[in-house]
Amino acid sequence: MAEQVDVQEWKPSSLNEVSVMVVDDDPLITRLVTGALKAIGITKVYPMNDPHQALDFIAEGLRGTDMILCDLMMPDVDGLTILGEVRKIKPDLPFLMLTADGTSDSVRRAVELGVSSYMIKPFTIDDLQSKVLKTIIRTYGAEAGNCAKDDGNRPQETSWT
Repeated sequence: MAEQVDVQEWKPSSLNEVSVMVVDDDPLITRLVTGALKAIGITKVYPMNDPHQALDFIAEGLRGTDMILCDLMMPDVDGLTILGEVRKIKPDLPFLMLTADGTSDSVRRAVELGVSSYMIKPFTIDDLQSKVLKTIIRTYGAEAGNCAKDDGNRPQETSWT
């Protein structure tokens, strides 16, 4: 098992240095989230549609991962299981839960496990980008988040379930 690592050991100085793992069993969602992150300058995005693959990566120590976006409801392995495994290794790593289940029980369980934030589907790309930027700034400082690209090519306001 990988040893626990302090997130503050390394701080990205710009968004293009931030590495984000996206875990969702729906390939469409991982593509949309990846595109939304790249549109604001986060170029190191690693989508995973198999939660077992994510667990394997976590067991190897989350090499270079600065943030995780993860679906709550997936077959076999849910987002709470993934969050629990991440917290064993990197208790302060930003972890954003994406969920269509906004019930108080699922949110309460995620908070108990140390989720950084969560978003209830459907949400807009702009809301996702804003939540990611706020989480990066809160964790790594303004210097990491103030380089967000807005070159006029950002996706239009879009909502998805």
